Amino acid sequence: MLFRSAAGCAGLETAYRSLKRQGKTDKDIRFVNFAGDGATYDIGFQALSGAMERGHNMLFVCFNNEAYMNTGIQRSSATERGASTTTSWNGSNSYGKAEYPKDMTAIMAEHHIPFAAQTAPHAWRDMVEKARKAFECGGPAFINALSPCPRGWRFASSDTIEISKLGVAACIWPLYEVEYGTDYVLSPESRRIADGKVEKRPVIDWFESQGRFKHLKDERWADVVEEIQKETDRRWNILLKKCGL
Repeated sequence: MLFRSAAGCAGLETAYRSLKRQGKTDKDIRFVNFAGDGATYDIGFQALSGAMERGHNMLFVCFNNEAYMNTGIQRSSATERGASTTTSWNGSNSYGKAEYPKDMTAIMAEHHIPFAAQTAPHAWRDMVEKARKAFECGGPAFINALSPCPRGWRFASSDTIEISKLGVAACIWPLYEVEYGTDYVLSPESRRIADGKVEKRPVIDWFESQGRFKHLKDERWADVVEEIQKETDRRWNILLKKCGL
């Protein structure tokens, strides 16, 4: 099952190391685990945290589409505040999900593993370089990959790359990497925002690009949008401090 995938991958890596010690294989094998945000942030968190804490030489990749998309678009702890899902719907007395998303990349970094990072599909060179570092770090590694979902986020498939770019531009999804829990480095695209060379977009631009947030255009939820902007800015500023900026 996907929610046990980290434990399964860790078990395979352990068996491989045993075979190497016994001289039963001389193959150089790398281990990588792919899972969605539900199987990473929620029901698979215990297994993932355990694998990272034990130091298994494996890469765990979260395809983060911010909800349980393949079972009906239910909210997860990766779902953004204000998003409408089948279990956090908007209505006359609700603006969608009431909670902010968990910062899983920072949580993984706090395990002081050799490498953790955030990536996005439009920044493919950045993604390839981070994957290389993750495979070569010599221990547990974690990559949180933004995965825009046309069905669940309600946008045209042809807009996927633009949606990805906007997530970074609005600092909803900053690109960065962390080594051993302390060495935070902004990726070039996010660094240009931090340096003021590229405009930081407001979160309302992100909301207006997707149907799951369309209700937030209503004036009665203006205070919610303002609160989300403040929280986004707060988290961005914390990241800048961690990066020494």
